[in-house]
Amino acid sequence: MATSAPLRSLEEEVTCSICLDYLRDPVTIDCGHVFCRSCTTDVRPISGSRPVCPLCKKPFKKENIRPVWQLASLVENIERLKVDKGRQPGEVTREQQDAKLCERHREKLHYYCEDDGKLLCVMCRESREHRPHTAVLMEKAAQPHREKILNHLSTLRRDRDKIQGFQAKGEADILAALDTRDFLNRYPRKKFWVGKPIARVVKKKTGEFSDKLLSLQRGLREFQGKLLRDLEYKTVSVTLDPQSASGYLQLSEDWKCVTYTSLYKSAYLHPQQFDCEPGVLGSKGFTWGKVYWEVEVEREGWSEDEEEGDEEEEGEEEEEEEEAGYGDGYDDWETDEDEESLGDEDEEEEEEEEEVLESCMVGVARDSMKRKGDLSLRPEDGVWALRLSSSGIWANTSPEAELFPALRPRRVGIALDYEGGTVTFTNAESQELIYTFTATFTRRLVPFLWLKWPGTRLLLRP
Repeated sequence: MATSAPLRSLEEEVTCSICLDYLRDPVTIDCGHVFCRSCTTDVRPISGSRPVCPLCKKPFKKENIRPVWQLASLVENIERLKVDKGRQPGEVTREQQDAKLCERHREKLHYYCEDDGKLLCVMCRESREHRPHTAVLMEKAAQPHREKILNHLSTLRRDRDKIQGFQAKGEADILAALDTRDFLNRYPRKKFWVGKPIARVVKKKTGEFSDKLLSLQRGLREFQGKLLRDLEYKTVSVTLDPQSASGYLQLSEDWKCVTYTSLYKSAYLHPQQFDCEPGVLGSKGFTWGKVYWEVEVEREGWSEDEEEGDEEEEGEEEEEEEEAGYGDGYDDWETDEDEESLGDEDEEEEEEEEEVLESCMVGVARDSMKRKGDLSLRPEDGVWALRLSSSGIWANTSPEAELFPALRPRRVGIALDYEGGTVTFTNAESQELIYTFTATFTRRLVPFLWLKWPGTRLLLRP
């Protein structure tokens, strides 16, 4: 822990006392205290007089506010240092390639010059070339384009509705072409023959419509996820609160990673600590705004090669079934052999239920939530979370709602809209929307993790 203490001390020095986040576009006021530029605009005059400093209560003039460029660079270096510390081997080169830095000063680009149409760093903005120009923050410059993006999204939805209409018509035509007599009563639990088999052309067209519809729906979900993360929400860096961590959990030195241990290792039970449930809360809370962070789920045996192999096997099985159905004009129904196998299926279901006990949960919770004894961890208890296991993924509602995303999320994006009363979960890699909780928030909310899954660890990103 000693190695991370200096970094935490630096973090405290560059934290805004108003928003409790890193200083963004730092400025100094008449008394010498430093805040985010956007935070100073929210300071209102008292009884018609001048606004006062939130710390020392001395009045100041807004026209005397001055930027502190050196401190802005220091904040960027501290953030970069934390990212480098939590980065896994092999990630440095990739992230450096993805980062957008000023080619001249190698600093992060924060501003957009409306006169030259260029992205600027803090040093470029104060240069002779751009000082007389109009430069705004990138987030503000992106706002006018949001309406265009939403209009485009509306057009995509209309196209989706048209395709769904085409698909419904195609299915109706197929049903009209089939012999609609009661096959179930005439041939119960036997093989039957369709007098008018579905034409290959009709089946091909229906498959094409289905593929296009699925592709469009997936594209819409990904687009919504990108819109939610990039334009509407502010990405924040969060850490875990070691005082709240259960004795079953082990935290990393930077408080960004948690693993599960089967033995309870806490010698002293802190008043804020979970005692029975293997849970932990974030050290940073939110009472307003729209914020976003990610939780990476690292699980032994979850490799891309295994998933690709499963998909290929499933594809081959489907092709074999289709060839068998069209080769001789027969479709197989349930047989007596299938009934005999029901016992085996029941045993498999019991095994799956046992596997579900080993899982993890990610989401948000009220910082005042109950932490002692057995907890249900539902929204009525002040917890809004997803539960993931090897068997699937569920929304932790009452009762649980099983979800079926296109891909198993390895990195879950969590977007909290405090005033809007929503907690939205996405696949941070594919941008697919997974689930949204709706509620009315009245208390401080913090990140929430729960882990009872040996061989698994959860990492907070960024």
